[in-house]
Amino acid sequence: MPNPTAENQSVLPVVVEEVDLVRVEKSLHSLGFFASTASKAISRTILQVFRRPDGQRIHAKAIIEGIPSLGLPTTADRDKYMAFMKIALDQREFQGQLTNPIRFSGADMIKLLRLRKGGFHYDEINDWCKRMVATTIMSEASIFLADRRQYATDTFHVFDRVVLVGEELHDGSRSEFYQVYLSQWQLTNLNQGYLLPLDFNSYLMLKRDISKALFGHLSVWFYASRGQTIEKRYPDLCQLLNIREYPHLSKARSVLEPSLQELVEIEYLSSWELTRTSRGADFKLTLSPGKRLLSLPNLSAVVNLEARAALEARLPSWVGELIQRGVAERKARQLALDIDDEQPVADQIEYAEHLIQQDRHGRGKIANPAGFLVWAIENNLAVPPEFQTAEKRRLLKARQEAASDQYFRRLQLKNEYDTYTEQQISRYLDSHYPDERLEAALRDQLKIIRREQPDWFARVPDSTRREIAMSRLRSEVRGALNLPSFERWATQHTQQKLF
Repeated sequence: MPNPTAENQSVLPVVVEEVDLVRVEKSLHSLGFFASTASKAISRTILQVFRRPDGQRIHAKAIIEGIPSLGLPTTADRDKYMAFMKIALDQREFQGQLTNPIRFSGADMIKLLRLRKGGFHYDEINDWCKRMVATTIMSEASIFLADRRQYATDTFHVFDRVVLVGEELHDGSRSEFYQVYLSQWQLTNLNQGYLLPLDFNSYLMLKRDISKALFGHLSVWFYASRGQTIEKRYPDLCQLLNIREYPHLSKARSVLEPSLQELVEIEYLSSWELTRTSRGADFKLTLSPGKRLLSLPNLSAVVNLEARAALEARLPSWVGELIQRGVAERKARQLALDIDDEQPVADQIEYAEHLIQQDRHGRGKIANPAGFLVWAIENNLAVPPEFQTAEKRRLLKARQEAASDQYFRRLQLKNEYDTYTEQQISRYLDSHYPDERLEAALRDQLKIIRREQPDWFARVPDSTRREIAMSRLRSEVRGALNLPSFERWATQHTQQKLF
């Protein structure tokens, strides 16, 4: 009897067992401590930008360093760490509080990870223990200390000490168990409940390094997005996962696809897409959550209407304005996570609306006004000094109605700060961009605008094109000047006036 063809063979669905939660310390899992692939490198740097629950934007940096003989923690080490967390938290539940040392047998860990018995597994556990002690984390606001409620800048270890099975104890006897002494920050965070709940059964279904590395991050990212679709820049993702960044979209997709499909199969993702960004020079990964991920306790709490309404208030007001103007909700939310707090997004929305209205009085070549708004924000389009924004109109009204009011003073300071920044930019342009160089720079900007907004570019007069080109150039110059933030400038400005 002939073998059935591939078309006639039925594909068995992936069967995922019921949820078995393992709670891991949140900071370690979020900062990318475990690399997704083995490497000879003994140091890696991870940069991240995220928002605290109170809305404050945090720029975090972590340098993770190992020793040559052991290397850096990898996916296999993440497996053992998750099993260890399950053992440790079970002990905390039994004892009421977690204390050092945490004891376990190699057989316990092998059983939890559903591995076949073999002596080499014990060697791997020994190496894992040593690697966890040897690896150093140099944190710049990447480690959260739950008892102090603050992000720390310091040097940390995860394990302070490990006694291996068979090693001699202080009383001369031999240890019958692995004995792990957690570092104080880990012990405190675990006892304080600074934990990320993960589905251990789902995790054990994964076979690929990248899917395992993404597993914990998905819970954090979709919690921050309130269960909405998210976007991640491909270069940032490669840095976080410690994987090679490919310049070609097809190659990048082929590397990520098997792992992302694994996450779809266990219902942690419902869909994904790797595409070019609006600027065309980069790639972005769009991820939509799956129903199994959304059913976890930490996520199911934020996707209900009551909790979501409370969290909505923490978003910048301009998110709602973008949604009202036709920008997709997930894109508006993503911009709120990605855009720097100092960027004058409300003014940029007004200015972009002004340009859209100008276009409508002509032939209306801006076919996608919502896309034009997003383009203006992502490019940090500089608003011309002479353009009357709502904030400037409020300043004028405040000046007329309450010259001595504290609110007016802040608005006045903001106006002075804007004047200061524009003067700095103008001085830089005057000194570094003589006539010929300025014209060349504007021509380069015009080429970019024509490529990114061809319909609009073909429609508007030369004067408007030049205005936008100059705005883009001024925006680039401002970024290069490293000017002080408004709050820092206001403090210095006030102190100078006292003397």
